Amino acid sequence: MRTIPQRPWHLYPVLGALTLVLVIYGSKSPRTAADGEPSRRNAPAMHLTSPEVNESSGLAKSNRQPGLFWTHNDSGDSARLFAFDDQGRARGGCKLAGVDAIDMEDMASFVQDGVSRLVFADVGDNQSRRQRIHLYFFDEPDPRDESVIRDYQRLDVVYPDGARDCEAIAVDVAAGLVTLVSKSFLPLATVHQLDLPPRKSGRELNLDGQPLTLRPVGRLAVPLVTGMDRDERSGEIVVINYLQLFRFPAAADGRWWQGTPRTTNLPRWRQIEAVATDHQGRAWITSEGSPAPWGSVDESPTVDANAPAR
Repeated sequence: MRTIPQRPWHLYPVLGALTLVLVIYGSKSPRTAADGEPSRRNAPAMHLTSPEVNESSGLAKSNRQPGLFWTHNDSGDSARLFAFDDQGRARGGCKLAGVDAIDMEDMASFVQDGVSRLVFADVGDNQSRRQRIHLYFFDEPDPRDESVIRDYQRLDVVYPDGARDCEAIAVDVAAGLVTLVSKSFLPLATVHQLDLPPRKSGRELNLDGQPLTLRPVGRLAVPLVTGMDRDERSGEIVVINYLQLFRFPAAADGRWWQGTPRTTNLPRWRQIEAVATDHQGRAWITSEGSPAPWGSVDESPTVDANAPAR
């Protein structure tokens, strides 16, 4: 049996406490500064203007039109994406023809063979009962238009160690890997990987009718993971849950989940479930709600105004 590398155990109590904080404070209103105004970190910057985006659950930058982004709704919607600019203004969208969406939870953008690509991840499984999950790979359409995607590659995928809920996916083209991180109430998220499929036409890659099996490669000491992305400039991996952003350094051996992340508190929005890095490496997030909160994350170190001057 393959040995799964473990994260440092000394971090578990701290992150376990974070789980408790999420349960207690997850539904409360935003915290305010001493003068009654929302703090800079916790103030929603903007909102998405499209009224059809009410449960933003995935996020990715556009490589075809830098400065634009893609998002999609959670379960209950059809297999469609919405494009918008960095001010949240609606620009275009696309639909995947013939796809029966079950629980679309995340997406990722990447460049493969010189072509801008997207992967749409139907991987949500709140009850951990699904026999298989689905990944849809396709060339990115123009985010300024309304498109219907008929040429896509579908992967039927299974976990070798039992079904689980997942809301986070990232793609590393150089390593040829697709990574999925599970969502767990305990800081014991599992990390699974799959080889990035070659770019080609056709709706089905499982030509023999058998699903592809994910490889378990590690565990991540972060509870309730709701999204992730890979910063293409630095190779860093950005992971979020409802309250914090974790930026993991790039690892020479690829095992980024064993590193020590920089952490940033997120604003107290309704339910943050999506993150993406732009072409400058900045992290952007959305939250469920209508209109959906949208903005970049301030990852600068917090300065204590009461700390003595040096």
